[in-house]
Amino acid sequence: MTYKAEAPTKKSDQLGFRPARFWKTVAVSEAEGGFDVRLDGRGVKTPQGRALVFPTNAAAAHVAAEWEAVGKHVNYEDMPLTRLGFAAVDRMNDLVEESVAEVLRYAETDLICYPSDYPAALIQREDEAWVPLIAWAREALGLEFHQNRSLIHQPQPAQTPVKLRALVEGATAYERAGLMSAIPLFGSVILALAVWKGRLTGEAAFAASRIGETFQAETWGRDEEAVKRAAHMEAQARSLDVWFSAL
Repeated sequence: MTYKAEAPTKKSDQLGFRPARFWKTVAVSEAEGGFDVRLDGRGVKTPQGRALVFPTNAAAAHVAAEWEAVGKHVNYEDMPLTRLGFAAVDRMNDLVEESVAEVLRYAETDLICYPSDYPAALIQREDEAWVPLIAWAREALGLEFHQNRSLIHQPQPAQTPVKLRALVEGATAYERAGLMSAIPLFGSVILALAVWKGRLTGEAAFAASRIGETFQAETWGRDEEAVKRAAHMEAQARSLDVWFSAL
């Protein structure tokens, strides 16, 4: 069910459709339920026609900056915080159980819980980055995660999914939108939680999720296409950091 924060359904490569910028002014205003972004005095709507409202002035201000930066045409790929807002308002309140199920599924195969068993240099890098995060999850969130260097799957402790469920159900729709974007990006519930709770920056979490890829690039050389993909993903990670901090 992983929900990617999507733009409206019409995209620039479909029949040449590219929404033109029609507004001159962008402002943040108090609105029912929080703060909204106003284009020439009119509030932005989600793809489902709902009012795009944010719980904090800071979150609305960051989204307003994306709309202010739009050139002649809207490109939602350059507006990750706007897309997270769309996801929060249009989807997250309706998909709580699906979100819980997805988080629990990822937790069973969390990247950090399946470290490498060779070579020693890679093991050391992963342990230095990941072991402290497992300790943090236990101490700060009460979540017990066990690492497994075997190819044979081992379930996490029985209380871990129970406590994870409570965390996800207790999150706001805006927090869940960020969480459900962060988990597949990092391949890790632990890293996503660390960004949500301020233990790591988005950039640091992304670096921690890419230790294996970085090691391979250093060993065998860089693939330019992979570098481009990684840069795009890292930008997503930084936007998640901004999102959670603003909430």
